[in-house]
Amino acid sequence: MAGSYGKLGRIGSLILVFLILGCLSSQPQVLHGKVVRVVDGDTLYVKLDSGEVVKVRLVGIDAPELEAELMRPGEYRGVHNITCLVKYAYIAKEFLTNVTLGREVTLEFDSKQGRKDKYGRLLAYIYVNGTDVNELILEKGLARVFYEKRFDKMGEYLRIEEEARKKKLGLWGCN
Repeated sequence: MAGSYGKLGRIGSLILVFLILGCLSSQPQVLHGKVVRVVDGDTLYVKLDSGEVVKVRLVGIDAPELEAELMRPGEYRGVHNITCLVKYAYIAKEFLTNVTLGREVTLEFDSKQGRKDKYGRLLAYIYVNGTDVNELILEKGLARVFYEKRFDKMGEYLRIEEEARKKKLGLWGCN
């Protein structure tokens, strides 16, 4: 009797693990929708196919703030000209608007980040026609890698940022 209870306990534990894993994986790793508004160089609103409108923060990147008062000294390594950074904040917003506004997008979640940040925004890579927009913004020198939290594409994004930095593209030419 004691032996069969042990087997039942293990079976019950396995069932519980499968149920938990099933619940965790029930959230889609990819969502689809249309960009309806761009807030700045790394934040926008997407109307999902379900009809829900969500605020999305592009994972892995950090574009300059639109207001100088919101900039932190030393945030962009080697760049200290806040006026120039604010100029590139507007350029980043314009770029993101041109690439995404009114377009169908795919939102892909990162396995190392939560689905939402502390402000309730979805954290996602955004793709337009299969192109990683987060990566494009880094290539143009319009943002830095947001390295405060680890994410799946961190190594790749750091290489892209370093290339833009070497070429003094975008905000990396602000000195």
